Amino acid sequence: MYRQRIAGHLRPRPSPSSTPSTGHPTPAAEESGAPSDCPAFAEPVAEDASPLLYTPEQAAKLLQVRPSWLRRRAAARTIPCRFLGKHLRFAKQDIEEIAAVSRQPAHHLPAPAPQRANPARHA
Repeated sequence: MYRQRIAGHLRPRPSPSSTPSTGHPTPAAEESGAPSDCPAFAEPVAEDASPLLYTPEQAAKLLQVRPSWLRRRAAARTIPCRFLGKHLRFAKQDIEEIAAVSRQPAHHLPAPAPQRANPARHA
């Protein structure tokens, strides 16, 4: 069966019953909104709207740091990251691990020593 390229998708030619004697589909048949013989192409919808991998800009926004900070650390291999070819990406687990590893414990300062009064000098 001959396939015709329409709007970036391949779909089969309409059957002869919907075309006039010239062999061309009528404009009304094309604009009617009737479903075509071709299955609809739909993007798979993830249960959550978050992407599978984040760009450095997206990850930096989540971590509230500069993208250059992430790129430098990733190039030095000091933070978890992924390279798809030459493209740097971060998985959700990588971002969570970066945040967890960078956690600093609270520093408890020693209590200040009581100050001694200076004896008055009499000369």
